[in-house]
Amino acid sequence: MNGLIRAELLKARAGRTTWVLAAIAPLTCALWAVLPVFLLDLESAMPMEHRVENVYNMAQQAYVFTLVLGVLAMTGEYRHQTITWAFLVTPSRSRVVAAKLVASGLVGLAIAVVSALATLAAGAALLALRGHPMMTPQVPLVLLGAVASTTLYGLFGVALGALIRKQVVALVVALLWFMYGDYFLSSLLPDVGRWLPTGAARAVGGMHLESGALLPAWGGGLLFAAYVTTLVLAARLFTLRRDIT
Repeated sequence: MNGLIRAELLKARAGRTTWVLAAIAPLTCALWAVLPVFLLDLESAMPMEHRVENVYNMAQQAYVFTLVLGVLAMTGEYRHQTITWAFLVTPSRSRVVAAKLVASGLVGLAIAVVSALATLAAGAALLALRGHPMMTPQVPLVLLGAVASTTLYGLFGVALGALIRKQVVALVVALLWFMYGDYFLSSLLPDVGRWLPTGAARAVGGMHLESGALLPAWGGGLLFAAYVTTLVLAARLFTLRRDIT
């Protein structure tokens, strides 16, 4: 099993896409932190400490990149017709899927940590320049939650790629749903949105909304982990049973 994980990590390191997305993710999070900082000057019923925490919550924006990398890790095997060799070398398909999950989780964790640090640096600098409080007691938990949810999105991507073998289709489904579908439903039905995957992930990262309350961080974490676990189990079941030719 350790050999399989090392092989998957080697594939990730050898791929140019991994390095490009890993470089863009922290930059994207730092840029996203600009928006909530400038919104602090606007009138709002939200307490100042919650608005400050939303600045650091932008570390969650790295989820797009870990999700995409997770999808690519699985669907790339089918696209390049290497999945047959993977299963011949390791006849236990469950081990192959498990190795991809662990490797994608480790890559996602690394990206999430760097993105959180970039968001912390950018957010603190911007808040200080505009004369706002730089910290609240909850900021470390916000960043920790952002790291956790971003990492879990990588596992979500692997599982989705195992269920939807076509790389383009899997990427389109993932991006449309998580970037637009969930957010659209959440804006229309806030009470329903908190129970969706994106709403649960937002709660893990300690996001505060103007309208509609999210679940507590622990509740969002359990719900999002349940979504990921369900999709992983479904992926494992279908991958073990389906013909790969």
